[in-house]
Amino acid sequence: MSDDVKELLGRAGAQQREERKPQLERRYIFNGTARTAQVSTPTPARPNRRVARRRFSTFNTILILFGVAVVIVLYVNNILTINQLATDVGNLEARFATIQNTNAALRAEINRKSSWERIGKAATEQLGLVFPKEQPLGFAIDESALRRVTNR
Repeated sequence: MSDDVKELLGRAGAQQREERKPQLERRYIFNGTARTAQVSTPTPARPNRRVARRRFSTFNTILILFGVAVVIVLYVNNILTINQLATDVGNLEARFATIQNTNAALRAEINRKSSWERIGKAATEQLGLVFPKEQPLGFAIDESALRRVTNR
């Protein structure tokens, strides 16, 4: 090895040895002469700090989490209820459409059965009724005679 490298290694070793030595306190007095060297002792540990209060206590955190859980459960229950109501509405609309179709079919049957042709045919065949051959004549009623008959 070269001399430069040896010198650098020697300096590094000396620096490490000095770091291990206790540091001497270098204070000067007023007249400029140095005091006797004293080994510095580490500074005493600071006393414990005052306990800082937490912003949220454990109880408050649990209470907030419980409240959030209740809100989530209510929200999910609301969604499930709305879905159930939507299916009920769909079923009722389908039932309503079926009832409307049935009513329309019954109205058509009533119209077919109440036609004049069918009633006339049933009256002539089953009851033996006949259509009149002459036009009926109108007649007048005397009101005084009508009063006499109704007052009896």
